[in-house]
Amino acid sequence: MTLRGRAASAIRAGALATPFALGVAVGWPRLPSAESADAPADRFSAGRAMAHIQAWARAPRPSGSAEHERVLTSLEAALLDLGFDVRRQPAPGLTNLVASAPGAGNEGVWLVAHSDSAPGAPGAADDGLGLGVLVETARALGPHPRLHLLITDGEERGLLGAEAFLAAADAPTPQLLINVEARGTEGPAYMFQTAGASVPLLDAWQASGCGAQATSLARVVYEQMPNDTDFTAFRKAGWWGYDFALLHGASRYHTAEDTPENLDPRSVQQVGDCVLGLSGAWLDTPREGQGARVYGQAAGVTIVAPPWGVQLAGVLPLLALRRPERWSRALAGAAAWGFAVIAAAALGLGLLFVLIGAWPGFLDRPAEVEGALPVYLAAFLLATLTMAMAWWLAHRIHGRDATWGWRATGIVLAAGAAVAVPEAGYILVPGAFAGALAMRGHSKLAAMAALAAGLLLGPVGVAIYPALTTRLLPVLLVLPVLLLPWMAAPLATRSPAPPP
Repeated sequence: MTLRGRAASAIRAGALATPFALGVAVGWPRLPSAESADAPADRFSAGRAMAHIQAWARAPRPSGSAEHERVLTSLEAALLDLGFDVRRQPAPGLTNLVASAPGAGNEGVWLVAHSDSAPGAPGAADDGLGLGVLVETARALGPHPRLHLLITDGEERGLLGAEAFLAAADAPTPQLLINVEARGTEGPAYMFQTAGASVPLLDAWQASGCGAQATSLARVVYEQMPNDTDFTAFRKAGWWGYDFALLHGASRYHTAEDTPENLDPRSVQQVGDCVLGLSGAWLDTPREGQGARVYGQAAGVTIVAPPWGVQLAGVLPLLALRRPERWSRALAGAAAWGFAVIAAAALGLGLLFVLIGAWPGFLDRPAEVEGALPVYLAAFLLATLTMAMAWWLAHRIHGRDATWGWRATGIVLAAGAAVAVPEAGYILVPGAFAGALAMRGHSKLAAMAALAAGLLLGPVGVAIYPALTTRLLPVLLVLPVLLLPWMAAPLATRSPAPPP
């Protein structure tokens, strides 16, 4: 190939990668500045919340311990000083705290966090974050007659306090709750699941101005994982609401390093802004309605769509599929994509065994190892290289029809996912459009679709890798092959002479 031909190939190869990378950069999650302790009274202040967290996360406070009792007493005093009525709800081996405005009923917004920590962990994030956010939010809002706080006990032992609260004779009928949790100590806040009709929940979300990451994909992924929060018990009981958590810095989860010094005040600020904004959106304007919505984020903006809209959009790229010249070669391209999936999973499994052998304590941490970012990057790069090699070999041997088969596989996969599970399948739709438009020779439109794919996939990638952790390296390597197959085949690819 001449130098000019190599340059043209490089331009074609970057025609989708460049706008995709730009979309990822623009959509990358960002944290707000932390408000100081002297911030205006009607605003959430991470400085004020952190002062509480520092007082309550001095030492481990497992349920029933003297340190746990000290924190409960301090919490009780803080809420009484804010004008709330506070009562202790005893249960066998547990003590929940319930705070409401004097004379208020049970209806309205319930803010939920748990007071106990894992043994050996000071619990600044898990769940000192929740305690600090709840008390600072209660201070900003005051004892509103529709605002309630529930501080559960025994969450670390299996959601015991939440279940005891719901089983009590005077338990409220299902209301709206906002639960605050953490499996990390830093990074962007994630609203990773909702319960109830998503139409009014998302209306309030958009009215609140919350800047946390939110995607309906997270709920689908979370349901496949062996994790629970107090929110699980309330969701099963028919409550509506939102579940927040931090994911980054998961190497400190349930360890002695979960201290106030390791908790990022900017993350506290983002969670607090969201809880305060959502509380205000529901307190004075109770919302009604039914129906489901698909939602995701692009450049910090929450995009909401009806499921049927995602299903229709997912099917449209199928219209780009024309009959290939030779089905055998097209099937070879599809087979190459399948081989890339298998090869990526095998590489991930091999990398996992290497790390287990070479990294002392790799499997000892409750959630994640320290310094996991290089492993995430290596997993992504290995997967991308595997995908590119599989496509290149198929194209080299079988020509243009192999590229057709490769792209068609990605388009069909996106259509099937969008129709079957639109809450998660929406993430594949922009890439399917990029591949379909490239097949038809619409280079500029394909680049725009690649940009949209980057905007949607950027925030998801930042969340899903630390959520799954390095223990699921085979899955982490397969993800790029599933999400980015359209990037492996450059625009306007020239087919080599077919083999004899």
